[in-house]
Amino acid sequence: MNINKLIFFLIITFFPSISFAEDLATENLELFMGKWISNCSSDSNENKKNCALERSLFIDNERKKKLITIAMRTKSSSENVRFVLVSPLGTLVQSGVKIGFDDKLISKKAYGFNVCQVIGCITSMMVKKETLEKFKKSNYLNLEYIGSAGQKIEIKFNLDGFEEEFQKIKID
Repeated sequence: MNINKLIFFLIITFFPSISFAEDLATENLELFMGKWISNCSSDSNENKKNCALERSLFIDNERKKKLITIAMRTKSSSENVRFVLVSPLGTLVQSGVKIGFDDKLISKKAYGFNVCQVIGCITSMMVKKETLEKFKKSNYLNLEYIGSAGQKIEIKFNLDGFEEEFQKIKID
């Protein structure tokens, strides 16, 4: 499955979300972490296995209104792991998103959005081995955005259980 199919999958999978980025900067919203969800499928024509692990952060206790979703993708034809981040609408697109672990940003430079849709702005990239280790060993993922009014928005995305759950989609 190529990146376009993955993005299409994410778009049809997620419910459309309302823009909450501006509210995050002005109000102390209570956020709710979803469960890790893993899924693997096989391509019968090529006998290749594709897997995904995802988790979302919600703005409602019923866990229906997604704010942010992260996903990790693996496939048997490659050692590479792809990271997909679906960010909230209402952020300044040209500012992208800064990503870090346990209060330490990976880079001072922000990562750009590949595309913005109704579900949010999508950033997708290959994950280096040392970055994957940070996902496994860190308590949380730091996400830093700039809201449309120029305010800094910082979100801590809980990574508890990631290492154990990633083993379900790891392809040797």
